[in-house]
Amino acid sequence: MQDVKTDTINIKQAQISPNQNKNNKYTQKNNFFQKILKVRELSLFLLVIFIVILLSILTPNFWQISNFKSIARGFFLEAIPLIGMTFLLVSGVFDLSVGSVMALSGYVTAALVVKGVPLYISCLAGLLTGGFAGYVNGKIITLFGVNPLIMTFGMMSIARGIALAATQGQTVRVFDGAFINLGKGEIFSFPTSLIVLIIIMFFLDFCMRRVRYFRQLYFIGGNEISADLSGINVKKMRVIAYVVMGLLAAISGIYSNARLMGAIPTAFIGIELKLIVAAVIGGCSLNGGEGSMFGSMLGLIFLFLLSNGMTLLGISMYWENFVLGAFLILVVIINIWSTKKI
Repeated sequence: MQDVKTDTINIKQAQISPNQNKNNKYTQKNNFFQKILKVRELSLFLLVIFIVILLSILTPNFWQISNFKSIARGFFLEAIPLIGMTFLLVSGVFDLSVGSVMALSGYVTAALVVKGVPLYISCLAGLLTGGFAGYVNGKIITLFGVNPLIMTFGMMSIARGIALAATQGQTVRVFDGAFINLGKGEIFSFPTSLIVLIIIMFFLDFCMRRVRYFRQLYFIGGNEISADLSGINVKKMRVIAYVVMGLLAAISGIYSNARLMGAIPTAFIGIELKLIVAAVIGGCSLNGGEGSMFGSMLGLIFLFLLSNGMTLLGISMYWENFVLGAFLILVVIINIWSTKKI
């Protein structure tokens, strides 16, 4: 009797197995594609190589030295605050006041230089301005539970308003030689701004990957409640992340104003969207817990190549915001699909 039951079970399994095999094959295929999508940095690197080859074929001016210098100058401007934005996104928050803090910090530095204050003190004042703005953002968000969108949007208006009111909307021109050299200086024919970028990027990337204290940002972004219950000081880490963001925004604002020989209170408007898009393309999740410094940098390189290619091909620059928004939506959809459990 037991043998009959066993045979019956085997027959039923044999009848079901074809469908199960199909489902298993479907699941394996989807898991395979999901694994590819999760290797975001490698995929993005190959995409960047493809765009470089494509632009080389379509635009003969792409390999000109002047074109690469133009890309490098703009890249530094956005790469420095992108490091801070990566810090924030990994921990599950973001900052919409980056451009305004850059403008305000740059103005404070330039204004002091014009008044004859030594350069190092002027730069320190600019850094303190950015760091303080970041501290206020982080402290109010963590202390009162204010939504990061509302708080940083408010700081965006406050910082921009101070810069505009102090200058009456006019550019503050600076002709101090030391200040100008800060933005145009070179070491062995290599721009000092890029040296600063490389040092900061590798140091903070090492901290996020290897230093246990900063690794906590991933746990906070992954599950804030669990991180808090496990003993991680979530509020303190969030404030630190926002201070880092403010300091990096200040560095970028100071260097940019030095290169432009003055402070422009209306500069850097809308830079936040590009930073968020670059970070998300590079592997950061808007929900937190994911991302890396190099992935974000690859995302920014991709956007710069895309923008540069549009310019060289004669496509109107007004389409750039459309492209940024479209890529943000597309990457978020791909990110959701790639992490979906099947």
